[in-house]
Amino acid sequence: MAIINLPPQPTSFIGREHEIAQLTALLADPNCRLLTLLGPGGIGKTRLSVQAATSQTRFRDGVYFVPLAPLSSPDLLPTAIASALQIVLYDANSIQHELTNYLREKHMLLVLDNFEHLLDGVDLLTGILQAAPQIKFLVTSRERLNVLEEWVLLLEGLSFPDDRTNIPLESYSAVQLFTQRARQAQVNFSLDDNAQAVRQICQQVEGMPLGLELAATWLRVMSSQQIAEHMESSLGFLTTPVRNVAERHRSMRAVFEQSWKLLSAGEQDVLMRLSVFRGGFDLGAAGQFAGASLDILAALADKSLIRVNHDGRYDLHELLRQFAEQQLQAA
Repeated sequence: MAIINLPPQPTSFIGREHEIAQLTALLADPNCRLLTLLGPGGIGKTRLSVQAATSQTRFRDGVYFVPLAPLSSPDLLPTAIASALQIVLYDANSIQHELTNYLREKHMLLVLDNFEHLLDGVDLLTGILQAAPQIKFLVTSRERLNVLEEWVLLLEGLSFPDDRTNIPLESYSAVQLFTQRARQAQVNFSLDDNAQAVRQICQQVEGMPLGLELAATWLRVMSSQQIAEHMESSLGFLTTPVRNVAERHRSMRAVFEQSWKLLSAGEQDVLMRLSVFRGGFDLGAAGQFAGASLDILAALADKSLIRVNHDGRYDLHELLRQFAEQQLQAA
């Protein structure tokens, strides 16, 4: 029986049925061997990758999760993968070659989590793919890897209600997630009694799972309506005191600051200027008011910081727009 070596999850998984089906189909496609789950921080990439990988029992030699967030250099990638596989690489001068040789005959799925700060190490992945024909990678990243072998699945927020919907609130995944986390903070929480505030909260974070979970923790001291009102005026409000949450996920500000540090000065400048557009913008406005070239817009899209809509317009996630606006004001 194949080994499924994935981290246990402390809370239940909600929604994403369509994305799970997409990932499952892509991982079954023999042409898709390097699949990037792409999206901004807090959108739920790690959780979805683990959930999708849980059912991948067809990989004879197993499914392994490789956490990359702690790594400070792409040079550490081979060692991190070896550690997840529980193998020892003996020759410090040829670690990459030794790892590739180990994987050469393996039929295995490797889940590489948080790759965005290690992009210079992507040659290791392409080298393994060439040498080991039955290896597949599922990568979570805030930025595209931009190699020929890459397939990309863009991840957006959970489904959430708009003001015009007549569909029951509880049918939306964002509402389900907030309600469940709310009941962890306040066991008597009732969706019926808090319907309008929950709708507002889900809209304000645009279905972003981390934003919903951070908002729900405040029910220990505030009503849902007070939470919604505070969120309208303060990005810094979205924090959590929960001790066993990674530092990079303990506030929305921390999430965005991590992405901010990965930008060039030119990209930072354009992103700040784009924050003035509350309802989205087109290519002409981006160039005229933000000095954005096509190359920089493409780079920001590759890094999950602007979204390209079907009509050719662009926009920013509202929480990210608030962060960029604050950076502009500080500058």
